[in-house]
Amino acid sequence: MRRWLTVFIFVLVTACFLFPSIVICKDMSNEEIMKELKALKNRITELEKELAKRDQKIEKIKNETVKREEMPGVIEKMKAEGGPLEFLQEHIRLSGLLEFGGVLANTDMKKGEGKSQSDLNLTTVELAIQAEVNEWVNAAMILKYEDPTFAAAIEESGLNLDVGVVTVGNPQKFPLSLTAGAMYVPFGALLTHFPDSPLVDQPMTLDLGEDREKAVLLAFNYQDFLASGYVFKGDMNKTGEENRIKTFGFDANYVFKTDKGFRAKIGASYISNIADSIGLTEYLHGLNVYSVENYVGGFDGYLSLSYSNFFLDLEYMTALRNFAPDEIATGTGKGAKPMVWNIEAGYNYDWGRNLEIVLKFAGSRETENLGYPRWRYGIGLNQTIFAGIIGSLGYFHDQFDDLDGEGRDSRDMVFGQIAVEF
Repeated sequence: MRRWLTVFIFVLVTACFLFPSIVICKDMSNEEIMKELKALKNRITELEKELAKRDQKIEKIKNETVKREEMPGVIEKMKAEGGPLEFLQEHIRLSGLLEFGGVLANTDMKKGEGKSQSDLNLTTVELAIQAEVNEWVNAAMILKYEDPTFAAAIEESGLNLDVGVVTVGNPQKFPLSLTAGAMYVPFGALLTHFPDSPLVDQPMTLDLGEDREKAVLLAFNYQDFLASGYVFKGDMNKTGEENRIKTFGFDANYVFKTDKGFRAKIGASYISNIADSIGLTEYLHGLNVYSVENYVGGFDGYLSLSYSNFFLDLEYMTALRNFAPDEIATGTGKGAKPMVWNIEAGYNYDWGRNLEIVLKFAGSRETENLGYPRWRYGIGLNQTIFAGIIGSLGYFHDQFDDLDGEGRDSRDMVFGQIAVEF
């Protein structure tokens, strides 16, 4: 009704102006008059279309107003969530690590001339992605590249999936959680303040016990106590046994803290088949051994103390029984029961940028054929250059067993590293 009223008024007003024009232009031909009327008709049609568009806009605004009253609109929702970029920042975290180092090593042999080696390597590149799917589900993935010191170029690992896990649980609300995927199972704490460079065997606990598996892990985390148990299939089966899930382990630790700055962490780990560790599996495969006569369990105990700027870390790791002689043997040819230990003590000196000074004393038993030194002494300096950038310089002296499998007597090693973490 409103539309036709508007059109009527418009035609009436136009006619008022039109009739005088016709009187004035009474000498115009019929053809000219028809053109004028046609133009007027077209103008009226355009005005009707404009009015229709305005009516549609008014109706749309009314509908949007109703929807905004019923539920948050898109704009309000974006404001509430902070926008897509802020959503990603809150739910997805990216971090990375890049390590570049150099090593100079001089080795004295029990017989013959010694040897000198030096190398520069981009030893480690890591990219980690953590995603908070929701309040109870988290996912994590680590891509890793490694280039071991003194290794041939063909031994570079490439960028591979190192860790990929999904965790169901929320320790802030419930103590139990479940993690599944490719992970490093918690056998030992592998405590060290020195840079970790492959082939430096640093620390020896890592080389003996580090174990990456496709596993399922159940954890109990209550206040300062953490306990976890896990199962996986593993690579080293018992001779004649079916290929099935058979390896299990657990770790438990407790953290004690005081208001005066003292902190202590004590824990222990067990694994039912230590031959599944990365280091021992590679060693056994190098001997063309792909199964073991008996499963050999492993035990690890660790203690970490800190007070003010001082710290002390102790760790002991051992196999719980002897391997068969054709699997891992001592220098005398008997079945070995490998054992390693590591002690590090140091001080953090803050002169505007933290300088960490570390002393090391480590050793091993029945590891002559695994290549570990009998004794190791070392000193290291870790200097914070900028936030996320640490420069390290260290020195090791290794004394090897009299029956060392490679005939080495001693080794002196100087190494440096730049680590960038973001």
